[in-house]
Order: sequence, then structure tokens, then C-alpha cells
Amino acid sequence: MLEFKTDYKDHDIDILVDNARTHTARQYNLNDFGKNIGSRCPVDVIEHYDENDIKKTIQCFFSSGPHQNKSKGLLQLAKELNIILPAKCSLSQLRELLSEDPAFQTKTKLENLAKTFNINIIYSPKFHCELNPIEGLWCNMKRFVRQRNDQQYNTMVLLIEQSRDHFVNIDLYKKLFRRFWQTCEAYRD
Repeated sequence: MLEFKTDYKDHDIDILVDNARTHTARQYNLNDFGKNIGSRCPVDVIEHYDENDIKKTIQCFFSSGPHQNKSKGLLQLAKELNIILPAKCSLSQLRELLSEDPAFQTKTKLENLAKTFNINIIYSPKFHCELNPIEGLWCNMKRFVRQRNDQQYNTMVLLIEQSRDHFVNIDLYKKLFRRFWQTCEAYRD
């Protein structure tokens, strides 16, 4: 898709995706970080966008000094983010304070990648998978192949190709998209 960015550079690009776990996986979770230097840390860097939409990067490991190659821990990261901390701060208090900072209001991996290329991701509402148009395509293809299959590999490959043509020829995609948008409207109301 990125090769088309030059052709569509003056357009706003929106991508509609479903809520599969692969699409909604977070880069990191605040609960995966330890409090002190040398404690657990799931990522090397934290990338986020500030209130002016400028990309910021925070290193999670020391690159020099007595703690070289050790993780900074949430306490040190909070200091680098200029977060005012109470004198004695527990891990739960620290997580609560950091959760309000843009660096830890994590977006999904997909959203972060899309933001890099100025693409907007729209997640479809969570509903039964049968209402998702792509699931309708898979069901139609499997049924088509199953009805005509003679258990030979070459026949199956040919049937898969024919099933795509069949899907387009019977205009099934129109029915599936109509059902999808009607469901979206029902969820909105």
C-alpha cells in the first residue's frame, strides 16, 4: 500500500479493520514495567506523539554511566517525562500518574504504524463475526470449494480461484456490505 502513497499524497486515507486481536495488540502495557532501575521492561524505546502531534522518543535503557544497559524503570521514566511525584511513591501510584501521560496512553501497533504514514485507522464495532464482510467471503469460498471438491490438490487450487470469480459474479459482496453497514447503523442508534 505504501507504494501508492505518492499517487494519493493529497488524499486522506482511512482503513477499516475489524477488532481481531492481531489488529488491536498494544505495543506495551504500563503493568509490564518495573518501578526501579534494572527491573523488567518490555520495550527498548517508547514512541509517542505530544499534544502538537510531534513524535517523541524515550529510551528505556541507560546508554552510558554506571547503569549502562540496565532498564530505567518507571521512576526514572517519570522523572524524564517531568512528572511531579510524591516523596514516597508506590508502584500503583506511579502507574496511575504515568497512565495520564501521552507516552503511556498506548495505541495499537497498527495505529502507530498508520500514524507514521498519516493514515487513519477505523475499527469496526465488535459484533458477531458473521456480520463481518470478510467472514462472508471466506464462508462463500469454503462452501463453493466444498461442493465441487474431488479431494485433489490441483482441483482445489483451481476451485479457490473460481470461488473468487463466483463471489464477484453473484454480487454477494453487495449483500455483505449492506448487512455490515446496517449493523453499524444499528449499533450507532
